[in-house]
Amino acid sequence: MNHRTPVKLPVSKKWLVDGFYWYTKRMVSKQFISFGVQKELLEARRIDDDSPIIAYANHASWWDPIAAMLLQRAYFPNRTFYAPIDADALENYRIMAQLGFYSVRNQSFDGASDFLKVTKSILESKRVTIWITPEGQFSDVRDHSLSLMPGLSHLASRIPGVHFVPVAFEYGFWNESRPQIFARFGTPIDSDERSSTAAFSKAQWSELLADRLRQTQKELAQSVISREPAAFTYLIASRPVRLGWYDYGRSWSAWLRGKPFDPRHS
Repeated sequence: MNHRTPVKLPVSKKWLVDGFYWYTKRMVSKQFISFGVQKELLEARRIDDDSPIIAYANHASWWDPIAAMLLQRAYFPNRTFYAPIDADALENYRIMAQLGFYSVRNQSFDGASDFLKVTKSILESKRVTIWITPEGQFSDVRDHSLSLMPGLSHLASRIPGVHFVPVAFEYGFWNESRPQIFARFGTPIDSDERSSTAAFSKAQWSELLADRLRQTQKELAQSVISREPAAFTYLIASRPVRLGWYDYGRSWSAWLRGKPFDPRHS
């Protein structure tokens, strides 16, 4: 008889994830002016609270998993957080093994097989969100030439009832001394809808998932290039930063002249 070997699920301790959220929010607030999000397409598409979600994003920066945790808390607070991460990186940041991160070795067949087994097991649970960067390496936000790794389309073609949500990230400077984080949710894809079409192959899944992510990146880029703050909802509100003694001198000068001080540098 052929018995299925149980797969050990990653550890995701909610109390620890919640505590780490507050730590990362403070860390992001110190390093970035703001964190702006475009979420209208996510809100327009109802997602069942129990159905699993795979949020798949471009891999622009070291900050991506931190940004993902902040988005998780803001928009999927009742779900358990999971995310694959490079095995060597997980070895360096062992605390992440308690926060829903699980190791993946992309350069080997066994590593890819283990990733699929663990991810499939997670998706059997309700109220989970898995954050994936399927480009497999850091890539410039304007470079859309990388193919997405095949594991994503494999999951989409094999597992029903999963919502695939494209997410675009950018990190850029506008008018202040520190950068800003920008994120956009694209239109979710329901694996049940596509799987009902018999001719929808793994290759077609791959093309659809990639096209939806690249379109989301293009739409985010247009908003970032236009430098229009009102185009975003802010998880961390935009605020000007005083540049040491120079700005304190400007504030005293404004006070002596009886004028309000505006520390913005635009």
